[in-house]
Amino acid sequence: MKFISLAAIIMPVALAGIATAVDPNGGPCKDANMYECGTLTGYNSGDPFLFYCSADSATNRVEVIKECTCDTCCSVVKGGVGDGGHVSCT
Repeated sequence: MKFISLAAIIMPVALAGIATAVDPNGGPCKDANMYECGTLTGYNSGDPFLFYCSADSATNRVEVIKECTCDTCCSVVKGGVGDGGHVSCT
Protein backbone atom coordinates (compact mmCIF):
# COMPACT_ATOMS: atom_id res chain seq x y z
CA MET A 1 0.00 0.00 0.00
CA LYS A 2 1.33 3.42 -0.93
CA PHE A 3 1.11 6.14 1.73
CA ILE A 4 0.96 9.87 0.81
CA SER A 5 1.32 12.33 3.64
CA LEU A 6 -1.13 15.16 4.12
CA ALA A 7 1.79 17.63 3.79
CA ALA A 8 2.59 16.26 0.33
CA ILE A 9 -0.99 16.96 -0.74
CA ILE A 10 -1.35 20.42 0.84
CA MET A 11 2.06 21.88 -0.11
CA PRO A 12 1.55 21.97 -3.92
CA VAL A 13 -1.87 23.58 -3.45
CA ALA A 14 -0.41 26.27 -1.18
CA LEU A 15 2.46 26.93 -3.57
CA ALA A 16 0.08 27.19 -6.51
CA GLY A 17 -1.70 30.05 -4.72
CA ILE A 18 1.57 31.87 -4.24
CA ALA A 19 2.63 31.41 -7.85
CA THR A 20 -0.57 32.98 -9.17
CA ALA A 21 -0.49 36.08 -6.96
CA VAL A 22 -0.67 39.27 -9.01
CA ASP A 23 1.75 42.16 -8.40
CA PRO A 24 1.62 45.22 -10.67
CA ASN A 25 5.04 46.52 -9.55
CA GLY A 26 7.41 46.62 -12.50
CA GLY A 27 4.65 46.33 -15.07
CA PRO A 28 4.41 48.77 -17.98
CA CYS A 29 2.63 52.13 -17.73
CA LYS A 30 1.87 54.96 -20.14
CA ASP A 31 2.76 58.40 -18.75
CA ALA A 32 6.30 58.64 -17.31
CA ASN A 33 6.85 60.72 -14.17
CA MET A 34 3.13 60.92 -13.44
CA TYR A 35 0.79 59.36 -10.89
CA GLU A 36 -2.12 57.23 -12.02
CA CYS A 37 -4.90 55.09 -10.58
CA GLY A 38 -5.10 51.51 -11.74
CA THR A 39 -6.99 48.29 -11.18
CA LEU A 40 -5.83 44.77 -11.82
CA THR A 41 -7.84 41.58 -11.45
CA GLY A 42 -6.50 39.60 -8.53
CA TYR A 43 -4.77 42.56 -6.86
CA ASN A 44 -6.14 44.55 -3.89
CA SER A 45 -9.46 42.68 -4.10
CA GLY A 46 -10.19 44.47 -7.39
CA ASP A 47 -10.09 47.92 -5.76
CA PRO A 48 -7.88 50.59 -7.34
CA PHE A 49 -4.33 51.41 -6.35
CA LEU A 50 -2.32 54.59 -6.72
CA PHE A 51 0.95 54.21 -8.61
CA TYR A 52 3.80 56.29 -9.96
CA CYS A 53 4.93 55.68 -13.52
CA SER A 54 8.72 55.84 -13.29
CA ALA A 55 10.83 56.44 -16.37
CA ASP A 56 13.16 53.58 -17.23
CA SER A 57 15.69 53.48 -20.04
CA ALA A 58 13.77 50.69 -21.78
CA THR A 59 10.16 51.39 -20.79
CA ASN A 60 8.03 53.06 -18.12
CA ARG A 61 7.42 50.97 -15.00
CA VAL A 62 4.68 50.86 -12.32
CA GLU A 63 5.65 51.59 -8.71
CA VAL A 64 2.64 51.04 -6.41
CA ILE A 65 2.34 53.84 -3.86
CA LYS A 66 -0.83 52.87 -2.01
CA GLU A 67 -3.72 50.42 -2.19
CA CYS A 68 -7.10 52.16 -2.01
CA THR A 69 -10.00 50.83 0.06
CA CYS A 70 -12.99 51.16 -2.29
CA ASP A 71 -13.73 51.20 -6.01
CA THR A 72 -14.16 55.01 -6.12
CA CYS A 73 -11.41 55.96 -3.64
CA CYS A 74 -8.62 56.86 -6.09
CA SER A 75 -8.24 60.11 -7.99
CA VAL A 76 -5.42 61.91 -9.76
CA VAL A 77 -5.59 65.48 -11.04
CA LYS A 78 -3.06 66.71 -13.60
CA GLY A 79 -0.85 63.66 -13.15
CA GLY A 80 -0.47 64.49 -9.48
CA VAL A 81 2.41 66.89 -10.16
CA GLY A 82 2.94 70.62 -10.64
CA ASP A 83 0.47 73.46 -10.03
CA GLY A 84 -2.97 72.03 -9.37
CA GLY A 85 -1.69 68.45 -9.33
CA HIS A 86 -3.28 66.29 -6.67
CA VAL A 87 -3.55 62.62 -5.73
CA SER A 88 -5.96 60.89 -3.37
CA CYS A 89 -6.25 57.24 -2.37
CA THR A 90 -8.21 56.39 0.76
